[in-house]
Amino acid sequence: MPGSATRGIAAVALFAAVQLADGILTAQGVARFGLDFESNPLIASLIAAIGAGMTLSIAKTFAVAMAMRLHGAGCHLTLALLTVFYVFVAMLPWASMLV
Repeated sequence: MPGSATRGIAAVALFAAVQLADGILTAQGVARFGLDFESNPLIASLIAAIGAGMTLSIAKTFAVAMAMRLHGAGCHLTLALLTVFYVFVAMLPWASMLV
């Protein structure tokens, strides 16, 4: 509807869903293949230090919180582009390895 925030909220919801899926795929991938397969060195070092569950929960919660800030600032195109980026750069590599 014109003038509503429906599209923006949908963008946040889609981003959150992608973050959840990426967290699940990352946890499964690291459990199966080890930390050497995690391409983000910060995430890999935190997983080694405090575990996959805690690290991914914090990282994904932070990502969604930042997405909500983008929504609040009206940066919906940026949010949509970040969602597509995560699908192709984070989710698809894990999904292809886990099949």
